[in-house]
Amino acid sequence: MPIKSLGTAEQVAYFETFGFLVLRQAFRPDEMASIGRVFDQLLEEDRQGRPFLDEKLRLRYHRLQSVYGIVERHPLLMGLVEDDRIYETVEQLLGHGCIWLCSEGNLYLGDTKWHPDGGSTQDHPFIKVSLYLDALTKDTGCLRVIPGSHRSPLHEDLKNLTDREGADASATPKIDVAGPEVPCIPLESQPGDVFFLNMNLWHASFGGRSGRRHLAANFAPKPTHPEHTAMLEEDYHGVLNLMKQVQYSQPGRVFSDAFLHSDSPRIQRLVSKWVELGLK
Repeated sequence: MPIKSLGTAEQVAYFETFGFLVLRQAFRPDEMASIGRVFDQLLEEDRQGRPFLDEKLRLRYHRLQSVYGIVERHPLLMGLVEDDRIYETVEQLLGHGCIWLCSEGNLYLGDTKWHPDGGSTQDHPFIKVSLYLDALTKDTGCLRVIPGSHRSPLHEDLKNLTDREGADASATPKIDVAGPEVPCIPLESQPGDVFFLNMNLWHASFGGRSGRRHLAANFAPKPTHPEHTAMLEEDYHGVLNLMKQVQYSQPGRVFSDAFLHSDSPRIQRLVSKWVELGLK
């Protein structure tokens, strides 16, 4: 469903019910071309001329390469964070006081199996904002989602899906359906489309070529309880751990100083909790 006019109760209700929204052609072709050039540059710099990661890691994570904190590395990408088309939509969906989580740039390797990104609870959901930098169809690796799967009981029921390629032989599968045959909505896309997904939503992609480009910015609601802060700290350390496992460069931190101390009032609000916690 494309967003017709930002800020309507209908759009918020749609997101809360189905777990996703799509803003079609939010960014112009020239804007996407610039974003794509910066994306390619930053991933090339991260590799520093080295070949892609070893085969076992590539197969485990279904990625050729990932760079965490990619948005925080470049002024053009930082500008996306405060752009009305992203910032205002996220604030409408998560409420005033929402905060930054992290960003990521991915080159995908083949299929990505059914999974939620997780990391949050149903009453305190994280949001992933995704821009795919290549045209994608159902048969060439577009994002597929299972509407409503961010909520119980469907979310838990889908844990019984069989992973045919890597299933635990000791487990007893309850839903033996090949990944591409699972009932879902394929969200075919063109560069310029923006996807807002509840990170508990089950999603996948099938049939795509290796090297599909994906830029994501992740957000969380305003933390109002100690357990929310604990979730943030856990997510932060989870990102650091992923950096160690799948990333070429090892900065030892998630955010850049330029991002944490931005002159932008919007970015300042988004990162204020991380500054308070002393995490970088």
